[in-house]
Amino acid sequence: MQSSEKSIAWLISNLRTNNFSELFETELASTRMRAGICISGCQKNGLTVLPPNYRDTKHDPSVVFMVKFVPDSNTGQYLDDSGVRRDLWLKKINELVKKNKKLVLDYTDNHFTKQGIVGDFYRQIKSSVSGLVLPSHKMGENITSEWKGYTKIIPEPVEVSFIEPGIEKPDYKNLTALWFGHVSNLTYLLDYMATQMHLACPKNLIILTNNMPRQAVEEGAKRAPKGLKINLAKWSLSNMRVAAKISHYALIPSDKNDPRKSGVSPGRLLTSLALGLPVISEDLHSYMPFSKFFAKVGTDDAKNLAQNPSSYHGKVREAQSLIRERYTTSAIENEWVEVASNFLK
Repeated sequence: MQSSEKSIAWLISNLRTNNFSELFETELASTRMRAGICISGCQKNGLTVLPPNYRDTKHDPSVVFMVKFVPDSNTGQYLDDSGVRRDLWLKKINELVKKNKKLVLDYTDNHFTKQGIVGDFYRQIKSSVSGLVLPSHKMGENITSEWKGYTKIIPEPVEVSFIEPGIEKPDYKNLTALWFGHVSNLTYLLDYMATQMHLACPKNLIILTNNMPRQAVEEGAKRAPKGLKINLAKWSLSNMRVAAKISHYALIPSDKNDPRKSGVSPGRLLTSLALGLPVISEDLHSYMPFSKFFAKVGTDDAKNLAQNPSSYHGKVREAQSLIRERYTTSAIENEWVEVASNFLK
């Protein structure tokens, strides 16, 4: 028998279990800091949240949020990963429509315009969608021709504990740079190592990512300045914090003209600053409100920061004050709760 109690649920790709705990521990930031933050906020505020992908036949959510649809990898390492995920999700979405329930997309890329099976999936469900949650104002601009309905902008929170930028570090004669991120962003770092890093090279580079791309890093090292010592390790929150304490600055090379980067949230920049690190970064659109706090890749400021990171400690402290005010986990949780509550009405 189905409950009459109003509830929310999430459709989430690439989970190994249906346990909430996996959401809060996964290396996939888009899941951990969006779906996970929404769920934790709703639970704290007394809203009923069904287990991820609500597989029990008794589950009857009033509002369903959906993360980025990822086609099956057919590796068997995830649930619904044997060619069935698409049909399972379509069945759940069709049930929502029949019952006049709500589907809200966590829309972190402009999938309506994408070619291929992912874009086809989004275009197929578009008429069933009640609203979009976006990571940035730029994404809002990107979708104006494809979407005229409800939108809400919610960035990722800063999930790390703050580190004072002036804490004692290893010898500044042996500077260490830190890069962290999903392996799909690694190519930007490798290109940076082959170009900009030659203008002001650290002694050490720490790379924290998933899938441990040793071969790609070894090939990239051949184009990097001679003598650069590279330490590749698996990303985790604890590894990131340990690395930040022994690093002097962070690197976020990217390409603002890459459609994949258009509309991303400022999460990596704000996390780096919260970790007490001066930052050399590409001037992505969502980073521009914080432009006075970082040095743009390819500028004299970036070269000077790489040679003397402590010159940016004052800017880092100023940025941390802003982050504490607007981008804490609790603040972003409340924004998700507001969206969920509005759709539950």
